[in-house]
Amino acid sequence: MDIGLGKILGVIGIILMVTFSLVAIRNFFYNSNTQIKGDSIKDVEAAKINNNDGAQVVELTLKNFNYYPNIINLKKGVPAKIVVDTKKVGGCFASIIIPDFGIRKFVSGNDNIIEFTPTKTGIFRFSCPMGMGSGKIIVS
Repeated sequence: MDIGLGKILGVIGIILMVTFSLVAIRNFFYNSNTQIKGDSIKDVEAAKINNNDGAQVVELTLKNFNYYPNIINLKKGVPAKIVVDTKKVGGCFASIIIPDFGIRKFVSGNDNIIEFTPTKTGIFRFSCPMGMGSGKIIVS
């Protein structure tokens, strides 16, 4: 029986679309259900202060098919640097958007730092453009 190349590619395409959809749905519900109670927050990374320039620094990588940490604590008015581990963060995840701060950046081995100064307090979402990977930035 002769199966055409087009049919094989079609099946592979459907499998990939279903996989991407399932990961995006899982990440959406996981992040929507994260509970923030007082000072106790699951999977939170508090930024470390860089002694050289006083900036808040967080290292971002991947864990369980999502950004890690996926909740980042920052202080308002203090410059922030999110250093992305490009050896682990690739593909769609290498393009990071933080809409509330006007950030849209594709990170690479030569340019893996997202720099900004949080100008408002609150909880702000970050993600890849497809929404497969996402997280929250808590600014206090």
